[in-house]
Amino acid sequence: MGILGTPLGWIMKWIYDFLFHFNIAGAYGWALVLFILLTKLLTYPLSVKQQKSTARMAAFQPKLKQLEKQYGKDKNRYQQEMMKLYEEEGINPMNGCLPMMVTFLLLFGIIDVIYNPLKHLLQVPADLIQEATQILGRATSTAQLEIISAIQNGSTAYDGLFDGSIMEQIQNFDMNFLGFNMGEIPNQVWGLLVIIPIVSFLTQIVSTLVSMKVQEKNGQKMQGGMKWFMLAMPLMSLWIAFTLPAGVGFYWIVSNLLMILQTLLLAKLYPPEKVAAMSSKSIEKTRAKMRKKREQMEIYQKRMEEKGMSPVKAAASAAQHTDRGNEHQKEKELAKSRLAEARRKMAEKYGDDYKED
Repeated sequence: MGILGTPLGWIMKWIYDFLFHFNIAGAYGWALVLFILLTKLLTYPLSVKQQKSTARMAAFQPKLKQLEKQYGKDKNRYQQEMMKLYEEEGINPMNGCLPMMVTFLLLFGIIDVIYNPLKHLLQVPADLIQEATQILGRATSTAQLEIISAIQNGSTAYDGLFDGSIMEQIQNFDMNFLGFNMGEIPNQVWGLLVIIPIVSFLTQIVSTLVSMKVQEKNGQKMQGGMKWFMLAMPLMSLWIAFTLPAGVGFYWIVSNLLMILQTLLLAKLYPPEKVAAMSSKSIEKTRAKMRKKREQMEIYQKRMEEKGMSPVKAAASAAQHTDRGNEHQKEKELAKSRLAEARRKMAEKYGDDYKED
């Protein structure tokens, strides 16, 4: 998370310093809000691309289902025909994943920024932070937040470590916003702070339902397993928001609200019928990419078949070999049983003792 936190920390610091310079109350909280707005603006083109791809999938789904009916039993052929269809339609199925990946990366980065304000926002040298952590006596994830809290509550343990300018920065650093301390962890202090993870959970539920509704309108109704997984995600975020600083839950609240607005706006701006009528260079680029992927897949499958390593054939061969092995084993056991029975009868006939091997 440190790698992601460093560049995001610089952005947050710039916004925070700007607001703090003008003595704006709740500078830390407003810095979070502006940071989220900025990231949404930067990732907006990706979201537009995702919406266009989602809308175009509405006309694509019936064709995909037809392919599944026609070639569903022949997995190799089905994959080949599906790649051809993606190519013809100019659709890249991975387009919808990129915005989600970017969102997760930003979340991990902002968690690091919230946990480590001495490093990212106050720019305290790393060696001093390390010494301060040793004075604190525990190197936990909340160490920097605890150091700030101790100094602001009158602790003199760090007087000989930080100079006057750093101490002044720490004393003036305020993580309070709308009556909540964004550096405190809800499940440690409880009280009114639990409102943040609860609201975070509710806004994510609404965001998920709105997204699913738009997808259904575009002909992409989620199947049972995926649908329940999407609905379970807010529960996981609820638990995370309770165990991380409140700033993380607040980040989720603002992000969810903006996501709801963005989803509704893009669904209105780029409905399936409008996107279907669009002819753009991006579709041609996607066709070229999908054509290249299809050709690479065909080359790979051809090489595998030439080596006698076709996945389907290999699986069939392995199954056949297993069946033959089982039959051979059964024959051996049957022969052994018959031999034992013959020996027993011979022993009874001649009055000998019979012992089974």
